[in-house]
Amino acid sequence: MERTNTFYEERQISSGTRPSAAGLMGTLRRYFICFCQQYVSDCLSIPHIFKRSRLERIGLFAIVTFFVSTGSLQAEPIAGKPPLTVVSRGRGAYTKSQMLAFVNPYREMKNRWVNVEHYNGGLAQIRDQVRRLNVKWDVVDIEIADAIRACEEGLLEKIDRAVLGRSAVDDFYPEALQDCAVGESIYAMVIAYNADQLAAGKPSALADFFDLERFPGVRGLRNSPVVNLEWALMADGVPVDQVYQVLSTDSGVDRAFKVLDRIKGNIVWLEDDPLQPLEVLRNKKVVMTWAYSGGILDAIRKRNEDLAIVWDGQVWDIVVWVIPKGTVNLKKALDFIVFASDPKRMAVHANYISYAPVRKSAMAFIDDSVRKYLPTAKENAGNVLRLDYKWWLTNKKAIEIAARFAQWRVEKPWRYHFEPEN
Repeated sequence: MERTNTFYEERQISSGTRPSAAGLMGTLRRYFICFCQQYVSDCLSIPHIFKRSRLERIGLFAIVTFFVSTGSLQAEPIAGKPPLTVVSRGRGAYTKSQMLAFVNPYREMKNRWVNVEHYNGGLAQIRDQVRRLNVKWDVVDIEIADAIRACEEGLLEKIDRAVLGRSAVDDFYPEALQDCAVGESIYAMVIAYNADQLAAGKPSALADFFDLERFPGVRGLRNSPVVNLEWALMADGVPVDQVYQVLSTDSGVDRAFKVLDRIKGNIVWLEDDPLQPLEVLRNKKVVMTWAYSGGILDAIRKRNEDLAIVWDGQVWDIVVWVIPKGTVNLKKALDFIVFASDPKRMAVHANYISYAPVRKSAMAFIDDSVRKYLPTAKENAGNVLRLDYKWWLTNKKAIEIAARFAQWRVEKPWRYHFEPEN
């Protein structure tokens, strides 16, 4: 488990407002904690402590001495109360967008410290904390399929929709609200490529990913049957509204694996980490890869990287907020989720990373220059599959597919499993 950067360069602090004594103390305390956890160079964007001038070192030593002597060194401005811990699924641009859109504004508004951690998804850590009665996470960002399964296992607190308000409930896309979850955003899984590796021609359709004759080279795929089998059927001509019907048959499953067989010897297997597709594209270890659209678009928009997306066949899914059962910060956790569910907050999040809000009214607050990058934009949404998480959770065929995929995955011909660089 890694802790994310506590402050980012883009952290916005209102100017022209004179801070109160309590607010100043809280700010000093937060910066000192940040110094201890991340080192000065990470948090404050200044050189390492030992490279500072003698006067600056004396000043920092004085701050340390003050907090230690007064007993004021705590993780939160409000004494005696444990800080809220928000856990982000993934790393990089996605976690950064959550910090800027939700966490930092919540800290400022509530004058309350919030710890931020990240993980790579799944239920193992939540299940372990709840079963050991040692819940350390308060709010977790998670895929909707995992949220539904965790709720059925009794691992999550139920969330009464009344806390959001009636008008807000009506404003959400229906599937974004579950018994134990509140929607955060709609994201897309897409095919991405490095444009300068394909000078002879650019892929424009999902079928191009499985065409080694026209587009030779290595492919990156997530190590999971979910989405891979759907893509295989769609690339073979199955309409999006018939994918799960076909996948529910033995012949349909065989058909999907035959399509995957076309590229099996050219596959690099990636974990469910948003940074890995970017890494293999940048290092030119693949020609095309599975990716989350938000990370690719962040690299294109903000760093002008020569990457591109094939929107044809994109798969939509929803990420949600959940609360592990047994947290001591239940009220704070609910308060944070209500705050993050405001349509203007969701719009700010979309402005930082190109994922669509799950409240309809939020679209009005999104910058016009950003809307064209959203997976839900008209120009991108021509051939979209909505991931049927309920099918994967409840269909008996899904269990058979998972076992077959695991076996197929290790049988030759195969390439290798990608190991990220340190």
